Amino acid sequence: MYHPDIDVTHRYKYIPADFAKHLLSTTVVIAILTILLSAIFHEPVRPAIKINQYARQHPLGFVRVAMGDLDGHGEIANYGPPYNNGTGYVQDFVQKWVGILHPVYPREDFILKPLQYAATINPRFNPPLQQFLAASPSQQAQWEAAYNRVLPQAKYVAGKIVVPPADYGPVAALMQDLLQLGQSGLMTGALDRSPADYQFDNQNSLLFLQGKPLHDAAAKLELKGDQWGIIHEEDAPYPGPWWMTIVTAIYQIPFIANASAADALALGSGLVLFLFLMFAPWIPVLNRLPRYLGVHRLIWRDYYKKYHAKDFQL
Repeated sequence: MYHPDIDVTHRYKYIPADFAKHLLSTTVVIAILTILLSAIFHEPVRPAIKINQYARQHPLGFVRVAMGDLDGHGEIANYGPPYNNGTGYVQDFVQKWVGILHPVYPREDFILKPLQYAATINPRFNPPLQQFLAASPSQQAQWEAAYNRVLPQAKYVAGKIVVPPADYGPVAALMQDLLQLGQSGLMTGALDRSPADYQFDNQNSLLFLQGKPLHDAAAKLELKGDQWGIIHEEDAPYPGPWWMTIVTAIYQIPFIANASAADALALGSGLVLFLFLMFAPWIPVLNRLPRYLGVHRLIWRDYYKKYHAKDFQL
């Protein structure tokens, strides 16, 4: 017969131990091993994508992003809550209910205001900007549409964006000036402008390249959502955060992946799963499942053979 009080006190030998010393020594050993192994097998760290880098390497792509912000058809310009009143990526009633928490209006914040700041340094930027601002909204829209029609034929020649002639007014000059601002490295500061001496809000510069630029970069590293990117390590021959498998697996379910409320459904599903596991010990029938399956008998079979197995049946 198994007696916990007797077996625990008589079958195991008591020895003195300094747990503080063991804890400290173990911590030191693990710290040393972590530093040595990270130095030998360190993960490659890829520098963050910078606006000036993208403007230099992909000038036409930079202008396409800028035009999307200017005419209101870009990724962020048409996003919706919590940034603006767009409808492009609204998560159904969830984001509508939350509303606009971080106001972003790309036309002004990403294009016109940066050019206004740049014009104080380079007055050459001012004439086309003032011409555009003085025009009526309908005239501005006509210029933008005309430029968008010829933009697919644009070429980058000797630092200039060359487009076929059309009635696009000052828009071509605006895009050329903005490209120059982006390539100079001053675009980030113009986007993250702040009246405070210390700036910690990088929202605008982070959002400016949202969409195709970041998606293309992520696709090359197999980091996109449909590539199970959250559990990948960029350019590494080993898996990444495997514990995120359940999270990213939820996003692979077609019903969730193709829904406009994908994030809300994924988070909700994860919450339901978490609550299910947390309350499993109190759910009738389910809490008896370990006894029915008998997995513990398989794991402890050697122990049960040595000590009376009939005394351990549950």
